[in-house]
Amino acid sequence: MKLETDRLMLYMLGQELIDAAEKKGKHAFVVRSHTCDGEWCGQDFYDAIPLFRETLCRNKGTRGFDSWIMVCKENLEIVGGIGFLGEPDAEGVVEIGFATKESYQQDYCIEAARKLIDWACGHDEVKRIISRCVPDDTASGMVLENLGFRVDRMDQEFMYWTYPG
Repeated sequence: MKLETDRLMLYMLGQELIDAAEKKGKHAFVVRSHTCDGEWCGQDFYDAIPLFRETLCRNKGTRGFDSWIMVCKENLEIVGGIGFLGEPDAEGVVEIGFATKESYQQDYCIEAARKLIDWACGHDEVKRIISRCVPDDTASGMVLENLGFRVDRMDQEFMYWTYPG
């Protein structure tokens, strides 16, 4: 599945891209003519590859409530990842997260997140969207504020945000 914004294409992280990501390094994502300069993605992404693979196998594919990559339409460069931490729970809550190249973070994160939030809100089972970030991650906090999220609470580890939609 693919979603599009003015400047981005969002692709679900399927088996082909997971296999490419396992290679790591600058040329790992040269799939479907996409490129990646190595600035994205970080160790957290690589550490989550087994979880991505397990989720795909368990669900026999994806419905979209997992990981997506952000591809710049202009140069077909992968500039980040975005997605949900699983299907909506029993109360209809999904958690969104994102990671991009630092130079693109606010611009592309906001654009991609708006599209993915709209997509999720189009599913009847989604009642609430949440997110979290570490308190000193001001860039992520600014993205969430720009999207309309509001801080619910804080603890030593995280700031917890809720989308009002």
